[in-house]
Amino acid sequence: MDKKEILDFISKNPIGFLATAEDNKPHVRAFGMYRADEKGIIYFTQTVKEVYKQLAKNPQIEVCYWANNVQLRVAGKVTFIDDMEIKKAIVEAAPFLKPQIDANGWDYLKPFLLKGKGCVIDGPPGAPKNWVDL
Repeated sequence: MDKKEILDFISKNPIGFLATAEDNKPHVRAFGMYRADEKGIIYFTQTVKEVYKQLAKNPQIEVCYWANNVQLRVAGKVTFIDDMEIKKAIVEAAPFLKPQIDANGWDYLKPFLLKGKGCVIDGPPGAPKNWVDL
């Protein structure tokens, strides 16, 4: 897959399994993506969650997507985004966040951008992996 195909795959299959590390121990959870485009992949979390604390301490992550017998891995470094327009768009797309924002303020919501490389895993074990810059 090329970059466009990878971003399209993620957009059509927005739930991936995001891996972080804390104290040299892996932590994996299903995680929804907000947007995937030429600028990177945007996710969001809240400051009270363990994943936020893990990302703040170690921004290196990997996300694995699976659909239609295709496994796609994306690895890279995240950066937090402090952009009010993005936060408002996220809350519009995920209205369950509105009461939390009303109670805790906008700093409660932490969008983050993943820039890195994507790789479709296929073929027999040991086959070369073709990592694509995203």
